Amino acid sequence: MEVMKAFFFGLLLSLSIGPIAILVLNNGIQHGYTVAVRSAIGAALADYCYALISFMAGAWIITTFSDYHFQIILLSSWVLIFVGFYMMYSALRNTRLLANFHQPTRKLGFRSAFYLTLANPIAVIALSAFIGHATMEVDMLLALQLAGAIFTGSLVIQCLLAVFGSAYREHFDTLTFPFYLQLLGGLMICLFGVYNFVELAE
Repeated sequence: MEVMKAFFFGLLLSLSIGPIAILVLNNGIQHGYTVAVRSAIGAALADYCYALISFMAGAWIITTFSDYHFQIILLSSWVLIFVGFYMMYSALRNTRLLANFHQPTRKLGFRSAFYLTLANPIAVIALSAFIGHATMEVDMLLALQLAGAIFTGSLVIQCLLAVFGSAYREHFDTLTFPFYLQLLGGLMICLFGVYNFVELAE
């Protein structure tokens, strides 16, 4: 159950149409499928690294402060709600990035996407908040499994963006779907936090 939640969370987190998603789409539009997929793998691998660090640290915190598990879940819920609202707010700002789709860009592949994704602190905040909601006992093996599920969910979304960019490179005169995807992702992450408030109330 926790692994499936992590996979779903990885999907939602990657719906955030920020600079990395724009980079993957741009690679698909201007440089083709292969370059776009390489950058998608780099972004997903960076999410895996962040998830692994966050989940291993979270496992230690939950084990060490087991008497405060209720407070940890409560704090994690508030953080997820904040992250969700931040993603929706960012969607309003990031619509300006869509104007860059037809402007020539440099070919940025695996390493560029990897390092640029690591430079995004919102991901590690969201992942750290997610592990606070774990209902199972979190050990290092489970942390590895959850990080792998985050990687898989992220890779699915990033590769879909790469495929979409390369397949529809001639039809980007008007592009609005990234804006709505990020709004949806932010809303769903907010609901993750609200759901845990409901669980606590029960």
